[in-house]
Amino acid sequence: MVIKEADIRTGDIETLNQLLLRPDLLTNTRHKIEQQLKFIYSGIKGEKQSAYQLQFHFGQSDDWVVIHDLRLPFQGRIAQIDHLLINRKLQVFVCESKRVAGEISINEQGEFSQLYNGKTQGMSSPLEQNQRHISILKNIFKSSLVALPTRLGIRLQPTLYSLILVSSEAHIRRPKVNIAGIDCIIKNDQLKTKVAELSNSNNLFHLIKKVSSETLKDIAYQLVKLHSPIQKDWYAYFGLSDYADILKVQIPAKPANKIEIKHKTKTIDNYQSDVTEEKHFCITCCKNISLIVAQYCWNNKKIFKGKAYCYQCQQKIKQ
Repeated sequence: MVIKEADIRTGDIETLNQLLLRPDLLTNTRHKIEQQLKFIYSGIKGEKQSAYQLQFHFGQSDDWVVIHDLRLPFQGRIAQIDHLLINRKLQVFVCESKRVAGEISINEQGEFSQLYNGKTQGMSSPLEQNQRHISILKNIFKSSLVALPTRLGIRLQPTLYSLILVSSEAHIRRPKVNIAGIDCIIKNDQLKTKVAELSNSNNLFHLIKKVSSETLKDIAYQLVKLHSPIQKDWYAYFGLSDYADILKVQIPAKPANKIEIKHKTKTIDNYQSDVTEEKHFCITCCKNISLIVAQYCWNNKKIFKGKAYCYQCQQKIKQ
């Protein structure tokens, strides 16, 4: 049963796209924003692939619960878990999704790198990353934040497993030496087989811990109540101020390339009056521009000499 879907990232995507429209962006900042958008889109795609496998194989079963995108704060630390899969024997599979379209390599020292479009670059170890998540989750289970069932007066503790889910089309290059935990790095389409291998145990201890479907769902809902969605301040993250701050700067009394359009308007009592509407345009290509874009140019006299330009023409002048 699916208890929680992934949080929607529409707000972050819209904010980042709005930031890309700002005329005051430096080239380096623009590149960072574009990279962040690519990272979000890639993460969403990778998590969707893993989510599909989890929901296809376990989403309809009363013996399993599936939780997507769980952010758990605990004692100053945070576990950002992509997927959580729990069965009635209280076996918990903590799944970390990695969107790797090319090749992922692990050397003899356990260091990770990825090859994409002919370029190799290092990457943080998903094994270590997931172990940190598991450590926090273990402490949450040991605390009073989640009410766990008891057997003979003893509070049951779940058994946690780490799984690193890589894109099915990726190639995994493993080291010749054995590295602890490396066998938990699998492709998405191997998920069912790996979970079956780890969970189909007749271990007496696991059988004693078996709980009802209702208890399993109750534990899952308790975890979801602890979920704390991230609220990213993208303005602060990229060192940008709001446009309201830009508008506080004094604007020249008579800026260049502005036209005034007068037209009639009617009030409620049908009285007509003249209204003056300002239109701004790029001094080079004559494209209409907004007041904010024009003000940005006027406030940067050293670059634009008191004239207003559209974003494309601004870039040409800055170069």
